[in-house]
Amino acid sequence: ALMLENPVTEITIAMEVNYFQLNRAEYFIPVAIKIPGNELALARRGGASRTLIDFIGEVKDDFGNTIQNLRDKLDIKLDDATAAQLATRPIQYETGFTLLPGKYVLKFLIRDSLTGRMGTYQAAFTVPNLMREVTKLPTSSVVLSSQRVPLGDAIYSVQQKIAAEAANPLVYDGQKLIPSVTRVFSKSRELYVFLQAYERGATTTQPLVAF
Repeated sequence: ALMLENPVTEITIAMEVNYFQLNRAEYFIPVAIKIPGNELALARRGGASRTLIDFIGEVKDDFGNTIQNLRDKLDIKLDDATAAQLATRPIQYETGFTLLPGKYVLKFLIRDSLTGRMGTYQAAFTVPNLMREVTKLPTSSVVLSSQRVPLGDAIYSVQQKIAAEAANPLVYDGQKLIPSVTRVFSKSRELYVFLQAYERGATTTQPLVAF
């Protein structure tokens, strides 16, 4: 009993789905979900010292078959330091799926267990089969970002399973690249552009130039 037919918009949700090739068949699909920090500020004004946000996700294929399910919780302390952060930045939840090429629909339901407020989001996306790309250089999706944060930053993400992080190309040197879901950038912060390119059948690596 995951999804309601009519979207619920008490909580504003923005979502970004990317894809990176893992091997000849499988792709890692990182998902970034952003909700406004003032959602948690509501709970704090009610006197709460912490709140739990439930994330319930479902990936279905083109035929309506459920391919993957996800249930997770974001447990956030509502102390003074966190409250100051919530006033200036949103909460960003990160997760990921391993999928085969194809067309999918991703549905998410988010619920603040303290206030009872909910939001739902649905997005269709396609995982291309890059093994069939013969005329152009096969590339992943392009991720735009303005920040890298230490793994486990509670405002941004749940501590994911080690295996998932190991496969996540957005994680490097103990830092996670945070996709800019809402595409808002500032001249005062660096802009990161990240993608992967995949060579086909070459026995030697060819130099690549991006511009």
